[in-house]
Amino acid sequence: MSRALRVLGWLVLLAGITAAAVAAGLYSGDARFPEIAAAYERHRDNPLFQAQYWAAAVQHYGLLAGAVAGGVGAVTLAAILLGLGEILRRLPPR
Repeated sequence: MSRALRVLGWLVLLAGITAAAVAAGLYSGDARFPEIAAAYERHRDNPLFQAQYWAAAVQHYGLLAGAVAGGVGAVTLAAILLGLGEILRRLPPR
């Protein structure tokens, strides 16, 4: 059981950091959002520009949240799994 928890911990860490890196890359490469935000700044009263801005903002800031939460969540969950695996390894056999 201890080995399975440690392997699962490393897999969770690898998958979470990979997902966070992909989300961060997509966030930094989002060229559409600044264009839409600039158009929204020029025409704040137009409902079409408002709708475009909010749709792009949800995606843009969702990628940011995914990068941060993916990294923090992966490290936290992996630490818990690795810690439990180490605790079980050190317990005397019954």
